[in-house]
Amino acid sequence: MKKYILNLCLFLALIFAVSSCKRKGETPPIKPKGPSLTIAELKAIATCTNNCQKFFTTDTYLAGVVLADNAAGNFYKETFIRDATGAIHLTLKTAPLIFVGDSIRVNMKGLSIGYNSTTSMLEVDSIDADRSMVLLGKGVYPQPRILNMNLINTPNYFAGFINDLVEIKGIGFSPPDANQLYVNINTTAQSRLMFSCGGDPITLRTNSYANFSGQKTPTGYGNIIGIATNYGTTKQLVIRNTTEWSMTYTTCITPGLYLKKNFNDGSVTSGGWTTQNVSGSINWATATLGSWPNKPYAVISNFVSSANQPCESWLISPLMDLSASTNPALIFQNACNYTGPVLELMVSTNYTSGLPSTATWTPITFTLSGGGFAFINSGSISLSAYKTAGVTIAFKYTGTSTSGKTWEVDDIIVSEN
Repeated sequence: MKKYILNLCLFLALIFAVSSCKRKGETPPIKPKGPSLTIAELKAIATCTNNCQKFFTTDTYLAGVVLADNAAGNFYKETFIRDATGAIHLTLKTAPLIFVGDSIRVNMKGLSIGYNSTTSMLEVDSIDADRSMVLLGKGVYPQPRILNMNLINTPNYFAGFINDLVEIKGIGFSPPDANQLYVNINTTAQSRLMFSCGGDPITLRTNSYANFSGQKTPTGYGNIIGIATNYGTTKQLVIRNTTEWSMTYTTCITPGLYLKKNFNDGSVTSGGWTTQNVSGSINWATATLGSWPNKPYAVISNFVSSANQPCESWLISPLMDLSASTNPALIFQNACNYTGPVLELMVSTNYTSGLPSTATWTPITFTLSGGGFAFINSGSISLSAYKTAGVTIAFKYTGTSTSGKTWEVDDIIVSEN
């Protein structure tokens, strides 16, 4: 009898031990207990930008696909997820067993969202994975969004990619940072400067715990995939592993870039640009006044010696060959002030040189600055109707004897959209 009771006790103890080892939260609830938010809706809740936070006291759910994991060691106690509306950074109390392509759901109850003042990134903070996170599925491998380095200094452009998986085409390490250790010995993390073929920089940030930290950065130029991040005002890229390099160029080539003019050299006519005065003697010039960060820029005004001068002045691009393009688009920045005719954007397929009247020009609409010298993005202007050789764009400025706006133009880019 004593042996029977002992065996029964051992059996019950074994059953209790097995059932107690089952991981909490392993099976997701069939139906969440509260409302679900998209990432865009969650971001809208965080309305401040100085480390302030929004705490959730009720069941509220967030779901997305995992963009980065700890497999290569470059991300620790953190991940990034994406849904149809955007991407966001999650910080974790422990390193959970989640992998790229996993679909997860997070219960925001007891958690907070806010801007980290150090990184200038929005994040959900200190998630207890066992308590607040469940796995919904696997195998939804996320594709990177194309980050156009030609637009990286355009206001608000890079902000639209923060926390997301991106691909940059036509980029390489600066000479001092090529063929160097990803992370120097006895350094916890390392920043290496990279430049796009258009000349714009971004920093590659690597953690010393990455399993490739002791390898050397590649030479040459090519494409790279990683997570777009910030550190203060520094634009950063963090790679998941070194297999997502494709350094196949020995010279710097920017695929799909047909025209770029930013006036940074202080010249209106460098790079094959020309000016034409149809009437009057008012010329395009460059300036550095105002709060616009991407100085210099092109400027024109017919207000001279305290009077408006009648004029028609053109700023004309070099010829572009768009015959092999797929979906070419034009984008630029413009600003204005005062009153007078609007700046006109024109396109031609038969202009070669000289006065604009020697060719046929078609006007193209774009988003105009509202004044006050406030720069505004023109919007993406499709040039798909002009996929041929010998394409030219031009800015036509008109002033009268009684009126004339000052117009400013910068960061003119034609590339694949």
